[in-house]
Formats: sequence, C-alpha cells, structure tokens
Amino acid sequence: MKKSMLTTVLAMAIIVVPFAKENEIPDKNQERDLPGHSFKSKEQEVLRPTAYKPYQLSWKTDLVITGLGAGAYLFANSLDDSRTPLTAEQANAFIHKDVNWFDRSATYKYNPQLRDVSDQLGAFALVAPLALLADKGVRRDFVTVGTMFVQTRLFASATATISKRSITRYRPYIYNPNVSYEDKIAKDPGQSFFAQQTTSVFSTAVFVATVFGDYHPDSKYKPWVWAGSLAAATAISVIRYETGIHYSSDILVGALVGSAIGYGIPKLHKTKDRNLSFTPIIQRNTYALSAVWKL
Repeated sequence: MKKSMLTTVLAMAIIVVPFAKENEIPDKNQERDLPGHSFKSKEQEVLRPTAYKPYQLSWKTDLVITGLGAGAYLFANSLDDSRTPLTAEQANAFIHKDVNWFDRSATYKYNPQLRDVSDQLGAFALVAPLALLADKGVRRDFVTVGTMFVQTRLFASATATISKRSITRYRPYIYNPNVSYEDKIAKDPGQSFFAQQTTSVFSTAVFVATVFGDYHPDSKYKPWVWAGSLAAATAISVIRYETGIHYSSDILVGALVGSAIGYGIPKLHKTKDRNLSFTPIIQRNTYALSAVWKL
C-alpha cells in the first residue's frame, strides 16, 4: 500500500515540475506567450505575434458538448441502481471457475482496507489539473481550459455510470468463498463493469498531458508529463484491482474510455489555423506583415 501511494506521489511530482520549469527557462515556445514590443535597433521595430492560444471556445460547439455532457450525466444518475439482493444461497453458489480465464485472477483478491485508500487516491482526478495553473498560458486561458475540464468530467462520469447501472456484472469478490455473505452484499455487488474510478483518473491524466503538450508542443518535458500522468492513473487502477472490486477487463475498458475522453475534448477545441502566425513589421517608413506557416 505504501509503495503504491509513493508511486502516485512521485508521479504527481513528475507532472508538476515541468510546468514550473517551462515558466522558469525561456525558450522558443515562450516567445509566443510574450506579446508586445521588441526592439532590434533604433531603426527597426518588430512586433511579436499575439499570445499563442491552442484552444478556443465556441458558443455553437460548446453549447452542444456541454449540453450533451450534462444531459448524459443527468440521465446516468436518473437510472435505477438497485439490484435484487442476492440470497446467502445464491451468493455462496458463485465459484472462481465461473469467471473467464482473463479475469479469474481478480476473484482471489479482497482487501476492504485498501478500498478506502483507493477511494481517497481517486481525488487525483480533481487535484491533478491544478498543476496546469503553474503555466501562465493556462492561467491566461483559465476559462477555456476550465470549461474543457468540466466537460471531460461530465462525460467520464456519465459513461461509466450508465454502463454500471445498465449492465449487471458481479464484482470479483462475489466469487471468493473466503468473503462473508455480509461483505458480499454490503455495497453495489452487481455494478462491476466498467471501472468508474479508472475512467475518471485516466480521463484526467490524459487531459493534463494533452493540454500541456498543446501549450508546449516542442517541450522536452512532454514525455515526462505523459509518463507521470499515466503512471499515477495506472497505480490507482492497480489498487482498485487489488481490492477485489474490479476485473482486469473492467479496468482496461475504463482506461480506454477515459483516455479517449481526456484526449478528445481538448482536440475538439483546437484553435483553427493554429500553425499560421502573423508578425507585423515596422521599419522606418516601411510597413509589412510577415506570415509563417509551420508544417
């Protein structure tokens, strides 16, 4: 347990440090974040391009995305999450061999104490995006990035909730004869598919890494941010597996769905013609406009 928590803390450190470094060390990426005047000589003045914005909001697009996300979230939480309680005879009839070979190993797991730890580590999904605020470009576009993250959270929660409440799949510990009947029926035993917390943490991890990469496309820290984000999400998901409340397939599907959402939402907001920049040039009595297309 301590090892898993240490892994998560180290991963968070890997995520946060590059944001601070990007703001401390001037490089070619930061030039896009410094609008204003730069004098090469008394005779020539070059105006740098306006602040680089990789994302933009659109009333039309965001009303649709937010509306669909909110609608899906409300629909998901309106679904009946109750199940007919298992009798003691039914609960004791479940055996390991009833589960497919790929997921069977999870039926030998059960650790209720570790479940509490995993619930607390789930806060990663809410805390990790705060690391983005270390970047001045993100702070400048706080409303845009904040809106995207809210949309990400809505879809991540809705998709997993709809699945869990629509599909009855008994959790791995139900098949474990060493678990008491009281523990088997204590909490939503039929809502195993797919892992909601895994969906949540992977959507956040990929969102953070994608946003950082789009603000700093040439940064040498991009691989570290991706590695740290995914390592933290993976560590939390492995703990969920060790508790005996999710199968490997639950976690894999949750990771895939969450990653798709965390990557897709930012890409839907990418600024058009983001590779085209204009630079006005004033040189004595000469006025010109330089256009650069980044291939």
